[in-house]
Amino acid sequence: MNNKDEKQNALFLQRLMAYIIDVLLISFAVSLLSLPFYDTEGVQKLDSANQKIMNKYMDKKIDVKSYLSESIEINYEVARKSGVIYLFELVLSIIYFVVYQFYNDGETLGKKVMHIKVVKNDESELTINDLIYRSLIINSIFINIIILSLIIFASSNVYFYGALTIQFIQYAVVIISAFMVMFSKSSRGLHDLVANTKVIRNNIVKELEVCEN
Repeated sequence: MNNKDEKQNALFLQRLMAYIIDVLLISFAVSLLSLPFYDTEGVQKLDSANQKIMNKYMDKKIDVKSYLSESIEINYEVARKSGVIYLFELVLSIIYFVVYQFYNDGETLGKKVMHIKVVKNDESELTINDLIYRSLIINSIFINIIILSLIIFASSNVYFYGALTIQFIQYAVVIISAFMVMFSKSSRGLHDLVANTKVIRNNIVKELEVCEN
């Protein structure tokens, strides 16, 4: 990588702040849209039941096997009542991180605020498929598809351990990608490598274009 490419690469802090802004925007939109369909009272009752079971276990009134069995069933019911949240998050993530970002030259609102954007690493034209591959990994689209499938088709035990495993993998991927962006010369995470993309600074690119002209 030459010095010009290194100067164009977005800083880790810029990418982190853009990510946080985008996550907050999606979370707010999901909460707003899902509110009319979310069984708040039902979830609160299940949470209360879960707390009672935990208290019984802490007081040694039930063993760990009984605690896990009852807790898994309750968590599964909470997940089924919260399925609408996963559905809205999946749909909005696809619209925002794939469609919106594609038609806005590799920028989300968070990236626009931080003056960075996604481009192809080989300088070819960014495609919607590139953003799909990228978002499946870093924007929880894949994990939400899996969790929704588990909620709909799996038993409570399969859902609980399956969701636990896939969420652990997702967190690991995000952490590994963060370290790759911070410490690798290319400043590219796993999602960038899979999609053959990188994130650059818009202001630097504009300055270089002005100098070249």
